[in-house]
Amino acid sequence: MKLKHRHIISISLLLCGLLGFTSCNKESFKLSCEEGEEKDNSVFLTFHTDVAGGFSRAGEGEEGADEKIRQLLIVIVSKEPGDDAKWVVEHNRLVKGASTGILLTDGYTFKVEAGRQKRIYLIANHGNLKDTGGKPFDFTNQAFLPGESGIPVEAYVFKPAYKPGDDGIPMTAVYDIMVPDREDITNDEYELGYPLYVVRAATKFSFNFENRSAQRKISVTGIEIESVITDHMYLMPHVSKNAEGYYWVVDNEENNYKALPLNEGTEVSNVTGKDWIDWMVEEAKKTEIAQYQWLTDYGVPESTTKTVSHEFTPSLEIPAKTGDTPPVVASDAIYLPESKTVKSGEDNTLGLQEYKVTIRTTENSGFENTQAIYTSILPRLGSLFRNTHVKVKIVFNDYTLDWQVDVEPYWGIELNPEFGLDELKEKNILEKSQKI
Repeated sequence: MKLKHRHIISISLLLCGLLGFTSCNKESFKLSCEEGEEKDNSVFLTFHTDVAGGFSRAGEGEEGADEKIRQLLIVIVSKEPGDDAKWVVEHNRLVKGASTGILLTDGYTFKVEAGRQKRIYLIANHGNLKDTGGKPFDFTNQAFLPGESGIPVEAYVFKPAYKPGDDGIPMTAVYDIMVPDREDITNDEYELGYPLYVVRAATKFSFNFENRSAQRKISVTGIEIESVITDHMYLMPHVSKNAEGYYWVVDNEENNYKALPLNEGTEVSNVTGKDWIDWMVEEAKKTEIAQYQWLTDYGVPESTTKTVSHEFTPSLEIPAKTGDTPPVVASDAIYLPESKTVKSGEDNTLGLQEYKVTIRTTENSGFENTQAIYTSILPRLGSLFRNTHVKVKIVFNDYTLDWQVDVEPYWGIELNPEFGLDELKEKNILEKSQKI
């Protein structure tokens, strides 16, 4: 009996030991998970992208070639906490699209550390970019981390070879955001409430020629644009702040400057590049030239400006007017880097710019061909900052030539899909013709 009792006691002790071991395992596992949760500070960051002053969609025709994003590099750099905080690259992702471009309707989602300051670089259509020496750029992680001489990618200067129909127009932007702490984010999902826009690293000139003369036919043989940069450009925008720490623009109506953002009360510590990009997007919605504002305080690589000559081969032939509707001929677009030729004069404290254009023609009034040269300063063009589209309308009358400059500072043409087709939204941007 004693032996049997001893076995029962032994079995009971063994069961208690097993139960105790299991209980300890559960507790240890729970602690381990809690510790892991504290260490796993990740959340899912989602945002959408778009093109400043326009829309970029796959499936557009060649009329939207400078709207398309064919590939998009997204780099997210995170600042670690602490006084000696370092920046680390969390993601370096290349999104590729077909020849029709990338659809931007879907958001991009990344797993990132919560409670950190982020710097998001967006670089589009950069695949064939080279520096001024012909060497491809380095877009690995080190290019986006601060070094002794700054952040390498922000100093990149490329040699433009704009081919909208092939490679697309380079577009770039950088955004500084703050991701909240994890406990302040629902379901570990944090979505930005605004799109991140890319800005075209180019300016665009387009010319329309209208012949209102019934006495002569016109052949436009060439165009010259003076005092512009032709051979290099910063890849990333180099927008400057004023002495108070704000970005600023020139108001065309008031002939004065305004600090950005335009809504008052923003602390200097909260000013980021988003402020001037948001201003650019809103500027594209304006329909009157007199309402335009100009961003004039930005950096360009040290260079000597030149005169760019564009020869038309064959010439643009504009017949003499024979009916009520004068013939109109449009030239191919001319893409150039941003420039900064400041207008001379002591009173130009706002940094407004000035550019001159020359039109060369061969004209025939029925007897013989004569060559003519027309030159004028482009009226009311205050800046050639990146993303600017200058639309110049040339009107030939019987004895004079009129200039009409329709400036769309930030590519205000919107492509609105309708039944699978994109139609141009008409913009009422008119300026009185200015005679030479």
